[in-house]
Amino acid sequence: FDNFICINIGYGIGAGIIIDGKPFFGTHGMSGEFGHTVVERESSVRCMCGNYGCLEALASGHGIAMAAQRGLASGETSILTSMTGGNPGAITAETVADAASRGDRLATGVLETAANYIGLGVINLVNLFDPQAIIIGGGVAGAGALLFDTVRRVVSERSLSRHSREIVIAPSSFGGKASVMGAISLVLNEVLALNLSVSAR
Repeated sequence: FDNFICINIGYGIGAGIIIDGKPFFGTHGMSGEFGHTVVERESSVRCMCGNYGCLEALASGHGIAMAAQRGLASGETSILTSMTGGNPGAITAETVADAASRGDRLATGVLETAANYIGLGVINLVNLFDPQAIIIGGGVAGAGALLFDTVRRVVSERSLSRHSREIVIAPSSFGGKASVMGAISLVLNEVLALNLSVSAR
């Protein structure tokens, strides 16, 4: 792919935008703050950036854990209580995904809601950049089919053209090593570019 976007969904949410095979950094090197796009204007959930309704606050690993905690605090029953020894503060996105895989209603609902928010964010990226692919990595990508099927459905339902429906939406092949591999590739790119410029003299 020459034009694609990598989304990392872990404790926070960020994106790497590749245009014509090159990373797009923006004027101040701040491009890719995908997690701070607003996907729920009326949300009462405040993001760590100070705004309300940010994708990161609603669908990151931290956001998923907080949503599950709010569900328990409102009186919903869930196996998350026994899984964490009655300590809601011990709930993580991984715990929620595990509970959802066991059929827990609260956990499944939390993940589905988060996946829908991610899908809304992704369709905005698709409409803005018209990429060939959206690659999703990070811990939350471990939710598997529940996440990816929902994101693909949202993109299909809301896409502007039939071409958008053909976009590849897939998990990162490097898994937990994606950030390291990306950093290495950037360094190698700089080294190779330097070597080429020196040899050209």
